[in-house]
Amino acid sequence: MITPAELKRKLIHLLNLVIPFSYVFIFPNKNQMAIIMLIFALIFVIVDLTRMRLAFVKKIFNHFFNSMMRQHEISGRFTGATWVLIISVPVIYLLPKEIAILSLVFMSLGDIAAAIIGLSFGKTKIGKKSLEGSIGCLFVCIIAALMLDLVPLIVSISGAVMATVFEALPIDIDDNILIPIGAGSTMVLASSFFV
Repeated sequence: MITPAELKRKLIHLLNLVIPFSYVFIFPNKNQMAIIMLIFALIFVIVDLTRMRLAFVKKIFNHFFNSMMRQHEISGRFTGATWVLIISVPVIYLLPKEIAILSLVFMSLGDIAAAIIGLSFGKTKIGKKSLEGSIGCLFVCIIAALMLDLVPLIVSISGAVMATVFEALPIDIDDNILIPIGAGSTMVLASSFFV
């Protein structure tokens, strides 16, 4: 069952959608958006490093966010939010705009769906994840791809499938890194074959 703290964390995860939608509507230039994301990423890295090294900052940070943080974040690793901002820089800078946008949307919505569905209904385990969560991730990513209609369907579906695969991988790398890299690189590859 999903805890209130995890649900709150996932609802905050929706704020990640600010990044791809800002890229579409506010800062449509690739270089401008990458620089803006780099600035935010550096700020978050500095905050995280300060939190890890200064007890009084850690105390303040924990007061506001401790209930939503994962154990590895509490023990001194970067938060998921920091990884989102870090990975958004190369995703925006290196990938074609439409693919970058989809990759970041898949990261936000797919991860949320996998967690909420997996924790609420997951029975069939795949490592620490569940088949039901993965199906939820795939379903939400496909819906997002259909609604956004940014690239040919075969390209976006390949990205949705790989976002799901990378979300479910049992490796010790944050999903916020794996999903956009896996989905984005797959869509770039699929575009070279099908477009």
